[in-house]
Amino acid sequence: MQQQMHWQAKSGIESISLQALERAWHMWTCKGGLPSRSLFDPMDFPDLLPWLILGEIADEPNAARPYDILFRYVGRELALYFNAANLTRMHLGELGAPFTERWFAVYDAPIRSSAPCYFSGAPFGTGYEYVPLEILALPFAKVAAPEIGFVLTAFARMEIA
Repeated sequence: MQQQMHWQAKSGIESISLQALERAWHMWTCKGGLPSRSLFDPMDFPDLLPWLILGEIADEPNAARPYDILFRYVGRELALYFNAANLTRMHLGELGAPFTERWFAVYDAPIRSSAPCYFSGAPFGTGYEYVPLEILALPFAKVAAPEIGFVLTAFARMEIA
C-alpha cells in the first residue's frame, strides 16, 4: 500500500514519445541553462497532448512545501485516469493527503536537479490503479528569467510484459 502511494524514481524512460520530448528539451537547452517555457509548443507533440500537465511554480508556501504548483494545463487522459477534471487553475497544495506528498515528490526532483527526471507507477485511489504509467518531468525557465518557473510532466502508458 505504501509503495502504491508514491511514484517510483527510474533511471530512464521507455516510451518513444517521451524520449522524443526529452530529446527536444535537450535541443532547446542553451549554454547549460534551462530552456524557456516559450520554446515548448504542445502542438508539436499531439500524441502527448492528452497526457501532459503543465505546472507553474508559485511562490506560495503551504503546509507541505515552501512553494506550490499552479496547474496551468491538465490533459484529458490525465483528467480521466486521475479524476482530475477540475484540476486546472488549482494549486497542488489544495489536493490534500495523501495526494499532496505523492505529487510534490515528482515536482521536487526536477526543481532540485534542473534536469529531466523519470518515474513509474499508477494512479492511486481513482479506480485506475491497474494502469501502469511512466512520467517524464522536465523543468523550464520562466520566459524572462533563468530560474525554474515551470515543470512539464508528460505521461505514457507502460507496456505490460
